[in-house]
This record gives sequence, structure tokens and C-alpha cells, in this order.
Amino acid sequence: MVMSVYNGEKYVREAIDSILAQTLPDFEFIIIDDGSQDRSLEIIEAYVDERILLIRNGRNIGLTRSLNKGLGVARGEYIARMDCDDVSLPNRLAAQVAFMDANPGIDACGTWALDVDRAGNVIGKRETFVGEQLNNFYWRMSLIHSSSMFRFSQALGPRYEETCRVSQDYDLWLRIGAESKLSTLPEYLLLYRVHDESVTVGNSDEQVSTAYRSFSKYIGGQVISYQEFKALMGFSQELNPIRRMFATRQLAKRLGKPYSIFFNDDIEYLRQWSREPATNSFLALVFKALRCVRRQIRFRST
Repeated sequence: MVMSVYNGEKYVREAIDSILAQTLPDFEFIIIDDGSQDRSLEIIEAYVDERILLIRNGRNIGLTRSLNKGLGVARGEYIARMDCDDVSLPNRLAAQVAFMDANPGIDACGTWALDVDRAGNVIGKRETFVGEQLNNFYWRMSLIHSSSMFRFSQALGPRYEETCRVSQDYDLWLRIGAESKLSTLPEYLLLYRVHDESVTVGNSDEQVSTAYRSFSKYIGGQVISYQEFKALMGFSQELNPIRRMFATRQLAKRLGKPYSIFFNDDIEYLRQWSREPATNSFLALVFKALRCVRRQIRFRST
């Protein structure tokens, strides 16, 4: 288990307690204090447990580099991730280790999560793709980082790309997904904290642009523009649906997958793009054309 902490005094105790209370007792818990200026380090140092290995950065170097420092001393076959404001439910590690042991062809897995507020009240559900849908759409919605576990060795890694100050998990899943398979356990084994200070909330624009650079490097090349990428990822609905459809076809070709896998996604985008398509003659023609394409796809598959 690798967890980086930066000014996390509000929730870090709950996060640590949730890991130490796991039903699977045999693990190492690597905690990196990334130059916290609050009481985080004091709280961590109060724990006396031989499973905890504390790394003190002294100064803030960022999440990506901190995680790689943790990987640099890790001895386990699997790396599990945890954020200092989240809570792992007691059976999380046992369930993921059992799954990874039973599925040697899977190199990384995550779980579903329940969104909680500052007080720990459940306010929503966070469900990602599972099965073949995940392996078809791993470039868009992959694993919840703080619920993830992946195979690791000091010789082969993988490690986080340090040019990614944010979206380092997206970059990692792209690399793993391109070479192997990802999976998600459809079980709620994590409480995912939603609050204004979280990294996800505070760096959304930078996260999207960083994700696009990784996408371009490993998948899209120069084929998919930034505007098209945002539409494909669901970050924007400004792109014309026809242009998005052509971008999706280009992406399918790059991935070596039939466009039919992504067709319904283009249809859904079109529906969201216009709330009242029946009142727009152009969109009515588009819907008619896409229905014809759908019939052709079904005919060819029979």
C-alpha cells in the first residue's frame, strides 16, 4: 500500500486506520509525507505498527514524485493505492489480492466507490466500466486511482511518469491498458471523499490537458485534436456530433477495434448535444442517417 500525504490532517487518521483494519493482515504500508505544513506528520508518527514505513520528503515535491519514491522501496508483488482523504473498507485488500491471484492476465484492477462528504455521509456512487466495456473504453474511464492495485517489480515497474504533475494515474492506465488488461471489481470497497480541497477539484483544467498529452503519446498521435479529445472523454459537448463520429472512427482504427463498439456512445453524445433534436431538421437527418448505419452494422454482424 502506497499513500502520499500533503496537509492531510483532517482525514489522514481515518485513512490510516482503515488500512490497518484490513482483513488481510500481511502487507507493507508505505506512507510518504510530502512536506506537510500542518499536523499530518505528527499524526502519522504517532502510529506504532511494524507494517508502516514512513518516508519524510522534507519539502513538497508533488504527488507523482512522492509515489515513485514509495515504489522505490516497495517489496510487494502488488501495489495498492490510497489517498489520504479516502477510506478503504475492511475487505478491500483481501478481495483485490484474491482477484489478482486468480487472474494472472490482469495487470491492474480497481473497485467501485461510494462518494462521501466531509463528515463521511454517503452522497453518491462512483461506478466505472467493468469487463469488456472497460477494456474497450480504458482510454476514457478507467480505474479509480485510490481504489487501484497493480502488479509491480523493481526491475520492470511500472512507475509513474514524472512529467505528469497531475493525471499520473490516467497515464499509467493507458500504458497498462495498451499492453495488458485492466479490470474493476463491481463492489463498493472504497469511500471516496468529495471536498473542495481535493486534487481532482483543484486542477481540472491541468488534468485534462495533461491527460491529452498522454493520450496523444500512447494512442491518438496527431489524429485526435484537443477539442475532439474533450468530446470523446465527455468533458465537452461543443463539438459537432458528425465531427465527433469521425474522430471516434479514427480512434477505433488506432485501437484496432470495430467502430460498432463505440457507435452507441456517439448516439448518446448526439442526444445530449441537443435536448430537442426533433425540432432541428439537421439533427433529424443526422438521426435518420445514424439509424441506417446502425441497421447496416447489425446486418453485417448477423
